[in-house]
Amino acid sequence: MAIILVACNSSELSITEIQSIPTKVQDRINLDYTLQLINDGKKNAYIIFQSSGAVTAELEVIENILNIKLDSVNEENNELKHYVYKLTRGDATYDTIDVLVNGESTPFDNVTSIN
Repeated sequence: MAIILVACNSSELSITEIQSIPTKVQDRINLDYTLQLINDGKKNAYIIFQSSGAVTAELEVIENILNIKLDSVNEENNELKHYVYKLTRGDATYDTIDVLVNGESTPFDNVTSIN
């Protein structure tokens, strides 16, 4: 648990799956969307991804592009689960976000803000 707290307060770029979703974020989640980005107006954003398999997330910055790699494995059942990730932007500089779902560039279904 301490690792999550350290990552949340860090000025480093990071992505962490969260179980305790802030109410203001929960209010913006739309289960009709597979991939959503919710900005909090600060240095954080929340990525909501629905998948029928277990999901892992990684970040990579190449030049001015932030690549968010979401890999879904073990898609054996059809029951969708939503995964919520907190993206801490830190001091990273980029002007483009590219989400790669299982290696394929995937657009956000919805981008919104909570402020």
